[in-house]
Amino acid sequence: MNSSTTRGVGIVFALSALVACGTSADPANQDPRPEIEQLLGKYERALNANDVQGVVQLYTNDSVLMPQETPTVVGIKAVEQFYVGTFQAIDLDLKFQIAEVQAPSNEWAFLRTTSTGTVKILANGVQAPSSNQELFVLHKDAGQWKLARYSFSSTLAPAK
Repeated sequence: MNSSTTRGVGIVFALSALVACGTSADPANQDPRPEIEQLLGKYERALNANDVQGVVQLYTNDSVLMPQETPTVVGIKAVEQFYVGTFQAIDLDLKFQIAEVQAPSNEWAFLRTTSTGTVKILANGVQAPSSNQELFVLHKDAGQWKLARYSFSSTLAPAK
């Protein structure tokens, strides 16, 4: 191999390594964590306020929601309907904690969280503890991080 071929292979290898490590050759690349923390805070506030539109605006148009013990919810209209029904049935008071943030690119990130708090059943006023684990897949849409995929499950033992 001549030196230019070797250099070309080296550049391809270096760029591949940067992509694999989740970094970018772009010096303007910033740590996405503050923006992602802000998104999670907006979600927490809207969820606790039963604010359907506040929640829905945080999702991408092609979003997918995978709630525990519920069929998969696909697309922004279905996500909106899910939250309308949820907020008619329960009142949430949750606090999220970030367990992990991974950003393999400038466009995609993974957010693993836990949440604790209470859920109040509106039909009868019964209040119960809530403890969940969540996995969010985030996508940058028009320069803003949004929820593209979201799955959660309870960490509490099933009621007997």
